[in-house]
Amino acid sequence: MDDSEEKALRFPEFDGMALPPFAPLIEDAKKRFDEIRNLECRRDDVILAAYPKSGSNWVWEIIGMLLKNKAEYTQRSKVSLFLESLPDLSEVHTIHSPRTLNTHVPYRWLPKQLLENGGKIVHIMRNPKDVAVSMFHFLDPHFQDFKTFYDNIYMCPVAAMGGWFAYEKEFEKAETNDKRGVIFTLHYESMKKNPREETKRLAEFLDVDLKDEVLDEVVDKCSFEKLKTRATQKDHSNLPELLKEMVSKVYRKGEIGDWKNHFTVAMNEEFDEMFKEEMKNSEIKVQFE
Repeated sequence: MDDSEEKALRFPEFDGMALPPFAPLIEDAKKRFDEIRNLECRRDDVILAAYPKSGSNWVWEIIGMLLKNKAEYTQRSKVSLFLESLPDLSEVHTIHSPRTLNTHVPYRWLPKQLLENGGKIVHIMRNPKDVAVSMFHFLDPHFQDFKTFYDNIYMCPVAAMGGWFAYEKEFEKAETNDKRGVIFTLHYESMKKNPREETKRLAEFLDVDLKDEVLDEVVDKCSFEKLKTRATQKDHSNLPELLKEMVSKVYRKGEIGDWKNHFTVAMNEEFDEMFKEEMKNSEIKVQFE
């Protein structure tokens, strides 16, 4: 990378993680992370937690419809209620229950009170190769080629939110020890292949008694193409410039296996060896295509 790229992509760092350049994280990342961990929660809160570029905007809309038991789009975008970017976290206390909060922080930084009160965590997991490709395009135009991004950002020692491997293994451990059934892991690929079945499973986890006709309407309205169209039509004028830019790039392809168009044979072989080593003690089953 040249000097201008390095300067533009100098993300704040905290606890071994590279963080998005939101004002609260730039000003005092530890303060914001402590605020998130100590956030006052309600018993019916739902937290949507996912590694960046894993499909959380998509699932945000689905959860919103399920909690209302109505195929009606949310009025606020996910990014406007993102715990890392909100200027003041007290804003979440003005939201009517049941609240859906969203974050990319690792499990260890999730609100303690939510775990103690028995709130629910919806965790989305996506194939890390497709995550890399989605993140590459999201950071466009900072990089001219995928390999430069992959080497300097995605696989660097201080990666986004500590890196995919650490993030997902931490969630796996938490879910293994989850005796109360607080955590629900949703695979991006399963949602793409079987949206009706997976949406129904999510509704059951959220204790929503969903009629078949409502379920079908939710699945239809939350198709990738319809959400992409809605995102372009929604009024984002009240968002800061950085968040406006993020929203404009949320929906790109939404495909499974797009990594094949970006990974060279050598890169793929290298990643597979790394995956094998990093996940040797893990039971996580990743759907690469």
